[in-house]
Amino acid sequence: MVLLRGMAKLPLSVLYVISGIVAFFAYHVIRYRYKVIFTNLQQSFPEKDDREIRKLTRQFYLNLTDWLVETLRASEMSAGELEKRVRFVNTGVLDKHLEQGKSVITMATHQFNWEWMLLAGSLRFKVPVDAVYTPVSNKKVEEFILRTRSRFGGLPIPKDETLPVVAKRIKEQRIIGLVADQMPAKDNQHKYWTTFLNQDTAFFMGAESLPKITKLPVVFMAVHKVKRGYYEVKLEEIAQPPYNYQENQILPAYVQRAEQLIRANPDGWLWSHRRWKYQRGAYE
Repeated sequence: MVLLRGMAKLPLSVLYVISGIVAFFAYHVIRYRYKVIFTNLQQSFPEKDDREIRKLTRQFYLNLTDWLVETLRASEMSAGELEKRVRFVNTGVLDKHLEQGKSVITMATHQFNWEWMLLAGSLRFKVPVDAVYTPVSNKKVEEFILRTRSRFGGLPIPKDETLPVVAKRIKEQRIIGLVADQMPAKDNQHKYWTTFLNQDTAFFMGAESLPKITKLPVVFMAVHKVKRGYYEVKLEEIAQPPYNYQENQILPAYVQRAEQLIRANPDGWLWSHRRWKYQRGAYE
């Protein structure tokens, strides 16, 4: 960790050189999760030939290693630099709720660079962004993640404690951040099934139930890379109370926006994640 803290102080220009080297070795030598990445892309974009899929795969590796060094740099980056590198668009859809003193739930995808988006959101909206996250087993990595994500006032929320913690915190004004495109555990009995990226896909039902329980509006945050080291986040309101508790409203809207974003920026999503590890029959 001492080495990583030292690297975090390096300028991005140097870190991007390191990123390029790591990406080259990850793709050409180590072949880090190559089969998972290639297969995920191939199944999600059956209209693309193998040459196009290989090109997207190479681009993904560089985006992945850029995300790693950018996240490392975020632990030391000044607020001013971060604000210059992350631009928010259509902010009125979130500002209108905050001006009324309300808390808001935001939903995003694992599109690079969601870490910068969370931090920059706390700065732009002057309200802490509390991201719901899955704890990791490595204590030092966990400490780094929590320390980085809380730099500008956000207090990350462990996934299994989401409802009681959110219910308590929204008594004060907060932005609750959900990156909701993860795969539910195999033994999770409450899942939303739909077609996503050409495949039968399960989503956590918590993203549907949490806004309804808390009666909070939901804003989708679509992040994409403008150029290396610079990102744009477009905001869109996808749901607000009063809700219909008899049918799914929020997840269908989220899934549609998420797929549109990924298709528009196909090399920017976290394809190394084993998103379709289990087929529908294995869950039921």
